[in-house]
Amino acid sequence: MSNARLYWICQLSGWAVYALLNMLLVNMYYPIPLRASLGLLTYGLAGVLVTHGLRHWIQRTGLLGKNWQTILWQALVAIPIGAMLLTALIMLFWRLLVASQLGKMQISMQSFVLGTFFNMHFMIALWLAIYITVHLIWSRFASREAQLQALQAQINPHFLFNSLNGLRGLILENPHAAQEMVTRLAQLLRYSLHQSRQSTVTLADELDAVRDYLAIEKIRFEDRLQIHWQLDADAASVPIPPMSLQTLVENALKHGIANQPEGGTVHIRTQLQSNTLCMEVSSPGMLQISERNGTGLSNLQERLKLLHGPLARLRLEKKDGAVLATIQLPCAL
Repeated sequence: MSNARLYWICQLSGWAVYALLNMLLVNMYYPIPLRASLGLLTYGLAGVLVTHGLRHWIQRTGLLGKNWQTILWQALVAIPIGAMLLTALIMLFWRLLVASQLGKMQISMQSFVLGTFFNMHFMIALWLAIYITVHLIWSRFASREAQLQALQAQINPHFLFNSLNGLRGLILENPHAAQEMVTRLAQLLRYSLHQSRQSTVTLADELDAVRDYLAIEKIRFEDRLQIHWQLDADAASVPIPPMSLQTLVENALKHGIANQPEGGTVHIRTQLQSNTLCMEVSSPGMLQISERNGTGLSNLQERLKLLHGPLARLRLEKKDGAVLATIQLPCAL
């Protein structure tokens, strides 16, 4: 079942139950005509409209990708606004569909509006608590599954096979280089296993893993592979999805350097600006459809969406004779 379908099933059934309970409770303490009772069911429609608007706001702002303090205070602001809108819709439906079927009310209209407004605070707060909790729990499980898939996709048998073949050739020719390669490979595998238990790592840790990866590939490509680094020191502690920058680098080698007889230079750049982290990897070559839809990049896009919502960006483009891959992440500083 898709997430959208599950959302609508829960949304419609939840507010339908609320509307039915509301109708039964009203008739229990203040019996009203059947037609007016049916009009009370529109309270559920009002709830659907207002809370779906809240969901759109949550997704558009990427609220669930921010820290819990930001989520809390923005939710506290949204509760009275949502309660006010919900009360206004209920009052509209009351006048159009219910009040005309009733005689003179035994309570004042002012008390009725204030009571409704107070109750709607509780309903909006309950809806937000359920939606945010379910989303965060679901994202945690989905993110863990995506990380396991990323581990399988990135530390793949072909890479290990090439590394072991290169190691075999170095053992007799250059024992010191062979030892260095074993150390790099062990560090990279240790990082891969460690990151599978975490949703984020620091950019500094990710860069260490990328250096290990490139050191191993440098043995295979030799002078055909050159690396140019342009790193922002202020970005070192920024949390990012594990294996994200490494995925871009591996993609650059697989579709760029490996297909160029003369090789080329891979440019790796990080920059932190205006609470946004930008990671760029460029390499010579032609942009191919298979690159856009590759397993590694598709997996990375899904993880970015789970962790940061629509504010995260992954872009692949042809620029100045090279293929440029860019990740932009919002940072909660």
